[in-house]
Amino acid sequence: MLKNYFKIFFRTTTDHKVFSFINITGMAIGITCFILISLFVLDESGFDDFNVNKDQICRVLVHFRFNGVDQVNAKSCPPLGPVLKNTYPEVLNYARIGYPGQHYLSFNDKSFREGDIYTADSTYFDLFTLPFLYGDKNTALREPNTMIISESAAKKYFGDVNSVGKFLLIDNSLPCKVTGVMKDFPRKAHFSCNFLVSMPTFKDNSENDWLDGGYTTYLLLQKGTDIKSFNNKLKAVVSKYIGPMVGKMIGITLNDFERAGNLYSYEIEPLTSIYLKSQSDYGVDTNTEWGHERVSNISYSYIFAAVGMFILLIAIFNFMNLSTAISEKRSKEVGIRKTLGSDRLQLIGQFLSESLFTSIISVAVSVGLTYLVLPYFNGFIGRNLTLNLFDNFYAIPLLLALAFVIGIVAGSYPAFYLSSFQSVQIFKGGTGAKSRKSKMRSILVVLQFAISITLFIGTFIIKNQLSYIQNKNLGFNKDALIAINNGSVISRNLKIFKEELSSNPDVLSSTASSLMFAPGIPGNGFLFDQRRGNDIIPAQTLDVDYDFAKTYQISVKYGRYFSEDYGADSNAVVVNEVMAHRFNVDNPTGRSLYAMNNDTREMIQYKIIGVIKDFNFESLHQAVRPLVLHLSPVRQASTIITIRIAPQNIQNTIAQIDKLWTKYAGEDKISRSYINENLARMYIAEQKIQDVAAVFSVLAIIIACLGLFGMVLFVTEQRTKEIGIRKALGATVFEIILLLSKEFTKWILVANIIAWPAAYYFMSKWLESFAYKAEIEWSIFLISGVLVFIIAVATLSIQVARAALMNPVASLRYE
Repeated sequence: MLKNYFKIFFRTTTDHKVFSFINITGMAIGITCFILISLFVLDESGFDDFNVNKDQICRVLVHFRFNGVDQVNAKSCPPLGPVLKNTYPEVLNYARIGYPGQHYLSFNDKSFREGDIYTADSTYFDLFTLPFLYGDKNTALREPNTMIISESAAKKYFGDVNSVGKFLLIDNSLPCKVTGVMKDFPRKAHFSCNFLVSMPTFKDNSENDWLDGGYTTYLLLQKGTDIKSFNNKLKAVVSKYIGPMVGKMIGITLNDFERAGNLYSYEIEPLTSIYLKSQSDYGVDTNTEWGHERVSNISYSYIFAAVGMFILLIAIFNFMNLSTAISEKRSKEVGIRKTLGSDRLQLIGQFLSESLFTSIISVAVSVGLTYLVLPYFNGFIGRNLTLNLFDNFYAIPLLLALAFVIGIVAGSYPAFYLSSFQSVQIFKGGTGAKSRKSKMRSILVVLQFAISITLFIGTFIIKNQLSYIQNKNLGFNKDALIAINNGSVISRNLKIFKEELSSNPDVLSSTASSLMFAPGIPGNGFLFDQRRGNDIIPAQTLDVDYDFAKTYQISVKYGRYFSEDYGADSNAVVVNEVMAHRFNVDNPTGRSLYAMNNDTREMIQYKIIGVIKDFNFESLHQAVRPLVLHLSPVRQASTIITIRIAPQNIQNTIAQIDKLWTKYAGEDKISRSYINENLARMYIAEQKIQDVAAVFSVLAIIIACLGLFGMVLFVTEQRTKEIGIRKALGATVFEIILLLSKEFTKWILVANIIAWPAAYYFMSKWLESFAYKAEIEWSIFLISGVLVFIIAVATLSIQVARAALMNPVASLRYE
């Protein structure tokens, strides 16, 4: 029977070559898009799955609320891990990582400044599954001045991977023994680095400090631990250890602190949620993630998955539409088969098998297309996706399953529809279901174009938002600003470096500051005009020099900026407008601001000397937050040197800057970029979404228009004699085109009516992730609708015009 089904499929395919080509081509393109997007979504999932204990590992988060402002911090205090292990039987073990900043590492004549050096407990490898090449992972980090390096780092410094027992010199003064060599972190690890130094090596005074937030604490929990119940237990830890320190620092009890609506709590986050769900499910502030952590947003996976599914649906709708459209051509076949004894079940089997054969061919073609376009798609989205058919046991079965599901779904309606024809009605000249057939065809075409229009609108709105971001007034002049992102390399020679820069007439100004325009900007809690109290204001902090406001061209609203004419400015601060508004006074200059001293945990007093205009120092996903500027050498791990240059002689000026850098940095290469590039880097994910959405929107329209072309071809064939009669009676070509296009254009107009509110709803939701967003302009909807309408009309007009231009004699002789 299967052989017979295949014979019929082959004959039908060759008899209807154009329809078969449209079906297979449209389906293959749709499946290719679906496979590409599926590869991306799968690549986004499965992070940290390589860890044997992945389901038992979690990260401790700190959730605090000051004056109605919530923040979830991914870093916690040093004593937390040991106390939790000793207090709760659910905690089997813990491991902490910390960041001591950038350091020079050297071996013989090789010396590099490394930024991915982290400290870790000796228990780190009890939690995380990272294979060792050499050394004992159980003892490698127990002693001071020891480190584990990656396979790549071993090759970089020693050439020989087995470098256990050799020494790396830290900052030309501290010898550190290599006690282990591990394989490089897997690509799907949320955290990775090349150097793990033992925790005692950079020992500080914070070991018992419960308010220090400089470490990530991971826990290994008992299997089956109830997360909610364990979170409740952590309240006792806050009460016992945090309460007394809060009382000492701000002069009130923890209960009074919480009664005022504030909050300080510990919560745990599963390891496998960190990469995709930290922001969406746990609200983690990206500023509190390490620089070498990889985090994404699961909403982008949902967007891509939805686009892939929509395109696949368009292809399936094409198949269903064309199959039902040519039903009248096969109605006599159905009648004869029924007359000869075929029952409905056999006919359904025949038509479903034809659909399955088409689907299998389409999947085979799509696999070839995927291999062809995958390198370009990878370059487009910045990934290294692969389709491993023979290396992955599940790949071929999944593709066959996809072909089966598509074949059944796409062929179900045509199969049940065609098999429902009654022999008597067929031979009398009709199927008895023309109205139902026409209605279903209309619905499918409308849905196809509604999806296509929605994708077009989404693409335009994303493009509009990115344009808005790029052109928004950020509160400073971002043009002609060059950033040296590894400025800490010359921290000892920074002053003389700036002095020599200023001798260049094309260098207008330069400044050194701590990190901006990237995650990791630190913060603190402040009290206005009082050393003790409950009204803590959380704010971000920047270390700056005297030339910061001048270089960035930031205006002062009240008071003044830091000046070398005032020696006391080292104990002063400048705040932004948002921070000043939290004080509830007209002009806060001259008043006091108290902040926690990170060393003594006492409140230290600063004098507010000025209020600057608000400027965006973070992504526009985040509204401008309270900001406090300290006049200080940069105390943080990252130092940015920003240089404002004259618009003329740019290349020569940059060459002079590079030459001066080499003079003071030696072999350390300059990491230079324009501030505009740093700003654009914050929206890479959105840019990729726009690019991908644009490509897939075009493909969706192509697939929909393939189906429309097939539908028009069918309709014009059905009405060939009518066209001939109308031409013989004097109808013009334009009148015939108008007549035959009327129904199709009506469908596209209905598609617009459906697509517009759907697109508005979904894109409004997407824009909610931005604190600053462009207005959704109705012109975008109109342009998208008109554009799709023109493409569709052009598609159908080609075939309609061909039929209308046919000689009336030939039309009347048709069939």
